[in-house]
Amino acid sequence: MTADLLEARPGRIFVGRLATGSDLVEEIQSFCLERSVLAASVEVVGAMRHVNYAFYEQNEKHYIELSTDAHHELAAFVGNISDRDGRPFLHAHGSFADESGALVGGHLLPGTEVFVAEVRITELTDVSLVRTHDELTGLALW
Repeated sequence: MTADLLEARPGRIFVGRLATGSDLVEEIQSFCLERSVLAASVEVVGAMRHVNYAFYEQNEKHYIELSTDAHHELAAFVGNISDRDGRPFLHAHGSFADESGALVGGHLLPGTEVFVAEVRITELTDVSLVRTHDELTGLALW
């Protein structure tokens, strides 16, 4: 296995709750822009009123956008902030459970409406995470 891993250190830690009805992706990105956070790990616990997410079609190199208006619990969330075109960019994947326990999930998109969201953002220092186009995958990667 070859890995290109960098050492980072935790910096400032921000915790709080997003407003009901807010856009999960846009609120986190806006907060990071206001605080000049360009590298961070992000954790979220909560529930959504509407979820916008995507599946990346690897052969065609494009996202298939999906959404659901059903209310969902946020069952899992893994995300990070990095620099994309000089601005904080949230890259997050989530799993969302309905009342039967069935899951949907994938790459989180703007337009995901918060019912409740408790957020923790841990800034990463001593590292620069800049997204640039990767020819092989078609994605903007570090």
